[in-house]
Amino acid sequence: MIQLFNVGKIYNNGVPALHSVSVKIPSGDFVYITGSSGAGKSTLLRLLYCAEKPSRGQILMGGRNTTRLKPRDIAMLRRDIGFVFQDFKLLNNRSVFENVALPLQVQNLPRQEIASRVYQVLQYVGLEYKLRRTPLELSGGEQQRVAVARAMVVNPRLLLADEPTGNLDHDLAVEIMEMFKRINEAGTTVMVATHDQEILQQFPARTLTLHDGNITSDSAPPPEDDNEEEV
Repeated sequence: MIQLFNVGKIYNNGVPALHSVSVKIPSGDFVYITGSSGAGKSTLLRLLYCAEKPSRGQILMGGRNTTRLKPRDIAMLRRDIGFVFQDFKLLNNRSVFENVALPLQVQNLPRQEIASRVYQVLQYVGLEYKLRRTPLELSGGEQQRVAVARAMVVNPRLLLADEPTGNLDHDLAVEIMEMFKRINEAGTTVMVATHDQEILQQFPARTLTLHDGNITSDSAPPPEDDNEEEV
């Protein structure tokens, strides 16, 4: 369970990014965060990843107040969080395998376990045959799949994705969203920041709409059509 209570964020330049945001995200939910550029979507994800601290309010994740965590506790919390960035943030001087392995190496896991988990997750995203390539040898869609694999390899309880389809064409965007849906169906809480209306319609889910740092709408997905004729 993720809970935000009156969370606000003002950056050092005095620009407010969020105003008194309060919301609850049950474990296992799939949630979109949408809104125009500058609405606060990325800031909200960065607060959940503890890359930023709120200027006011409280954030509870699994019952722990993240605003009071020490750096070493934040590092432990992040072991359960995967983050997919719009611009991939892959290391171009390292192979696909090495990029995906990095979060596990930070945890000092045994080499054999790292190799096994990395290969399994690369199989999942369909890139096991390119594990020795570098990101610059991949297409944009393949780079995003590597980024998804890197987020998944830690077996996260929470997956955050910031405009993960923003640099992809529609077909590739659909592939990425189908991966997120499968990850969610396996029990991971998934939160996706996006302004892509086609994706919102094709993969309906609970949607938080931000405007000028405020949640202006919290809508549930429409009910599935029942096409079966009554007997």
